[in-house]
Amino acid sequence: MLEGTHLSLCRTHVNKIEATSSSVFVASWRSALGWCCVFGCFWAFIGQPFMLWIVQAFELPFKTLPNIHTDYLLELVLAMLGFSGVRMVEKIKGVAK
Repeated sequence: MLEGTHLSLCRTHVNKIEATSSSVFVASWRSALGWCCVFGCFWAFIGQPFMLWIVQAFELPFKTLPNIHTDYLLELVLAMLGFSGVRMVEKIKGVAK
């Protein structure tokens, strides 16, 4: 139990250091991951079906369009939403640091 608490405190310390970094690659990797998920979901559910409709409606010479396998993408999106939900509950209860 003590090891888990120590690891958690170390991870929290690393997160604080990453959050204060001025480097775009260090400080905003979480938001970059979020935007990748947004673009992936957009393409999978809106962009690709719309483009397929355009291709068929105007008889364009494209055979296929890139397809995104949404299995892992949705797992990642739901995990990120779950973590943000937990964080929101912590803030509401006043236990967030």
